[in-house]
Amino acid sequence: MPSEPSRHPLSMFLRRPFWTGPAPWILLLFLASNLLIAQWKGSLEEFRRQNFLLGTRGTLRAQSAPPGTVRFDWSAGERLGEFWPYIPDAATHRLVILSGMSQMYAINEEQPGDLTIAEALDDAMAPKGVRVFGLAAPNLSNEEALFLLLSLLSDPKTRPDVFIYGVCFDKFRNLDLRPAYQEFLRKHPAAWKLEEDSARTLAAVYPLAADKILRSLGDIREAEKARADDALEARVRGLAEEVLPVAAARKDLNASVQMQMFLFRNWLLGIKPTSKRPVIQGRHELNRQFLQMMIDIAARYGVRTICYVIPLNPLAENPYIPEQYASFKEWLERICSEKGVPFANLENVVPSDEWGIFMGGPDFKHFKEAAHRRTAQAIVERFGTILDAESSREGRR
Repeated sequence: MPSEPSRHPLSMFLRRPFWTGPAPWILLLFLASNLLIAQWKGSLEEFRRQNFLLGTRGTLRAQSAPPGTVRFDWSAGERLGEFWPYIPDAATHRLVILSGMSQMYAINEEQPGDLTIAEALDDAMAPKGVRVFGLAAPNLSNEEALFLLLSLLSDPKTRPDVFIYGVCFDKFRNLDLRPAYQEFLRKHPAAWKLEEDSARTLAAVYPLAADKILRSLGDIREAEKARADDALEARVRGLAEEVLPVAAARKDLNASVQMQMFLFRNWLLGIKPTSKRPVIQGRHELNRQFLQMMIDIAARYGVRTICYVIPLNPLAENPYIPEQYASFKEWLERICSEKGVPFANLENVVPSDEWGIFMGGPDFKHFKEAAHRRTAQAIVERFGTILDAESSREGRR
C-alpha cells in the first residue's frame, strides 16, 4: 500500500508540480517587484511630493522638527493629527488661523529657508502678541474648511480669535473629507459632536450642507465598523508594511498610478490645466451653503472670519468660465457684506514675475516665495487692525 503524502505545511515546496508550474515565476516576480520598489522608494516619494505640491517639508515628520519651526501643517492634510499639537495655545496668544488650498503652502522654485504665507504672516504679527498657524490642503473644499473650523472650536486651546479663509473658485466643485480628516474626527469625540450638533442646529437654514455633513459622519461610522470587523486583516496589512517594500509603498504607488492616468487622460482628450471647466451647479450651491454655515458658526463662537479671493497669475489662462467666475466674486463679496465679514479681492496682488511654471505653462495659482511674503503683507495691510485688535476672552474661552 503506497504511503500517504506528507501533510507538513512545507511539503508542497518539495513536490515537482510546484516547481514546474507558475508558482516559482510568481514568487520570482514578487521578489523582483519588492527589490525594485525598495530601490525606487525615494523616487516615488519625490514624485508624489512634487505632484501634490507638498514642498520640501511635505514628507517630514513633526517629531523631527526643531522647536518652534512648525507653523503650518507640513503634511498638507495627510497627517493632520500629527501637526495639530503645534497650533499655538489660544489661551496664551491671540490666535489666527489661515486656511485654504495648495496656494497657501506650495512654493514655486523653492529654496531653503523660504517662507509660506502663514509663516510670513506669523513673523509680521508675532511682535504684537498674535500667532498665526496655517491649515491648508490641496483642493480643500468648503466642507473641509468647515470641518477645520469646527475642530478648532471643539477645544479651548485651539479656538482662534480670527479664521482667515483664502477662497478659491474652482474648489467649489469639491466635496467630502479626505481620509486624514476622517481619521481626526474618529479620534476626537468633541470635534465629532460639534460637527453633528452644528448640522442638526442649522439644518433648517442650510439643509443641503447639514444633510451632507450627517451623511459624511454616517459613512465614517460605517467605515469604522467595517474596519473593526477586519481587525485581523488590518494587523496583517500593518505587518506586511513593515517587511515588504511593495506594501509599505502602496500609497505612493497608488498616487503615481493615478497621476499617470490623469496625465494620459489629459493627453488623450487634449485637456490642459487652463482648459475651461464649468462648475456643476449642485456642487456649487452645496459649497455656498458650507461657506455661509462656516461664517455663521464662527460668529456664534465669537470668532472673526475674514475672506479673500486668492491671487491669480495675470499672464496665465485659468480654467474658469468667465461668467461663472465673475458671478462667484460678486456673490462672495455680497455675502461677506451681508454677514459683516471683512473681505478683500487679492486677485491682482502678485505681479507676473513672482509666479512659476506648471505642466509646461505658466502656473495660474501657485507662486514663488516672494509672492508668499507679498500676499502676507497684503493681508496685514487690509486686515491688520482686525488681527491686532484687543479682544475680550470672557465668555468665549
